[in-house]
Amino acid sequence: MPRQMSPEREREYNQLHAFLDFVSTHVFRIDPSNPVHPTNAGKRIVAEYGKSKALEGLKQAINDTVEDLGDKPAEFLSTLDAALRESQIITFSEVRRRYAASYRRIMKRGYIETETEYYLVKGVVVDVSSLVSDSERCSLEAMLTRYESEA
Repeated sequence: MPRQMSPEREREYNQLHAFLDFVSTHVFRIDPSNPVHPTNAGKRIVAEYGKSKALEGLKQAINDTVEDLGDKPAEFLSTLDAALRESQIITFSEVRRRYAASYRRIMKRGYIETETEYYLVKGVVVDVSSLVSDSERCSLEAMLTRYESEA
């Protein structure tokens, strides 16, 4: 029998599952009754391998989703964030901040190089529900200001 997950990992699983379910249904328009819908696939993985293993697969699916949506216009992503927030689901901007490798590279580098990176950072900064620390938010705002002044 699989071990119980910690409360933090359980919360992470639930947040990511709700996000992926919403995006799959409302953005990618996958019918929830379809066996390939992530909710149904997730149930099979949990039953076969346990929730801890399912969380790892869920994180991979989240990374793929972030990449798939990353080139959408800022207005689309803002509307998506609003719909997720209204449904009391973690926002795309917060998911991208937590899980996107490109976000981590920007933070490590300390500056924005491209317009795509600019919109990624801007989405995180304007998402008031994001769990960004005050110091990280200040760093992001400084990066935005510097990029905007150089553009």
